[in-house]
Amino acid sequence: MNPTIDYLNSAVVIRIAPSKIHGVGVVAIRDLDKGKRLYLDNLPQTFELPYADFGKLFKEVRAIIVERWPRVTEGARFAYPDARYQAYINHSDDPNYDLDTDTLVRDVKEGEEITEDYKKIVGWRVAFPFLTK
Repeated sequence: MNPTIDYLNSAVVIRIAPSKIHGVGVVAIRDLDKGKRLYLDNLPQTFELPYADFGKLFKEVRAIIVERWPRVTEGARFAYPDARYQAYINHSDDPNYDLDTDTLVRDVKEGEEITEDYKKIVGWRVAFPFLTK
């Protein structure tokens, strides 16, 4: 097996998508188990993978990479995972993700939005005044 393909197929588990909570959010692209780390184990890296090998990637992984870095079709390098996804996690009073530990606090189903509790963030009252209402 190709270690790059194996890594990408295991590390790419979320994407930005329309949110039922607010605007856009972070959504699971497959079922994820409680305790799964989303970012810290998957710091951004640069990859070089011949486009001819993209068929070996999971369909949803391939789609995310091509969508984010269209030049891969011409052999360009690309970076993934994208830690900037953290900026799109929406708030929930009953979150499924803990940013402090970078872990899911319960199982998450494919298509389910990843949420965190903004009230755990220092300065949340200033940054998110709508949560005080």
